[in-house]
Amino acid sequence: MSGETDLKTLLESLHPVVRDGDYVYALWPHGRPLSGGIEAAVREAEGLTVVLPRDEADSLGLSYDFVAAWITLQVHSALEAVGLTAAVSAALTHAGISCNVLAGFHHDHLLVSSADAARAMDVLRLLARGVVLRTERPEDRPEILELTARAFSVSPVTGEPVAGTPLEVELLRSLFDCPEYLPQFSIVAEMGGEIVGHAISTRGWIGDLELLGLGPIGVLPHFQKRGVGSALMRETAARATAAGEPGIALLGSPLYYPRFGYVPATSVGVQPPEPVWGDRFQLLTLPGWPDDVRGTFRYAAPFNEL
Repeated sequence: MSGETDLKTLLESLHPVVRDGDYVYALWPHGRPLSGGIEAAVREAEGLTVVLPRDEADSLGLSYDFVAAWITLQVHSALEAVGLTAAVSAALTHAGISCNVLAGFHHDHLLVSSADAARAMDVLRLLARGVVLRTERPEDRPEILELTARAFSVSPVTGEPVAGTPLEVELLRSLFDCPEYLPQFSIVAEMGGEIVGHAISTRGWIGDLELLGLGPIGVLPHFQKRGVGSALMRETAARATAAGEPGIALLGSPLYYPRFGYVPATSVGVQPPEPVWGDRFQLLTLPGWPDDVRGTFRYAAPFNEL
């Protein structure tokens, strides 16, 4: 069966699957007969590079640095297909994920850092729908504000239509212009040139400790419950971790956000700005979280004007 060459069809049919286990690149010792569960090999003038399961490399005494998850794109792409590798690489690059590509006769295979495997799968699933995550640009703001108005046209608290402009729109407009705005934490999900989702995190504090306050996060109504919001949540956490942020606070449903690792803030010694928020005020602690944090969270100044 001949492979697919149409890029749109290829992207819509990616069906990424993660193999079990971790994989590594290793330089095979010169003159040593091949053995073990080698999955791929590339011969260069400098020697033979092999890709194999980490356990196999350990048992063979091979050294390695990069530990990867192996993702197979299940679509049968033709070797002469144009644009698939570029589209996949660009989407992962926007998400800050390093990717090594191996092309087989039937499928393309991606080796990404094991720590990035879940996020890479999010990015690829969205790409199959034509959605790419990237940092917000100033010229995006009118479209983001319109998206936010549509996303919050029905109150997430009451379930009733909102009269007039949702307060999240004016909050977001103020956040874009406040000193606590952090450009790298204003993230959009884009499809076919249209912004379909947006999440923003701004500077917050517990005493002198700096961390992030997440929100608002909005997704166009007809894209809700399709993974866009979840991808924005995970992308925010990944960027915060990479930047050394100690944690992220948010106000939201205690039935929804725990799936992303959030817990009631009071359970880690942090009080909400308004006591009536109770367990709806939640916190995600990241690797840099200090053990002795106690105090009340303070949002960026525009939140105080609500």
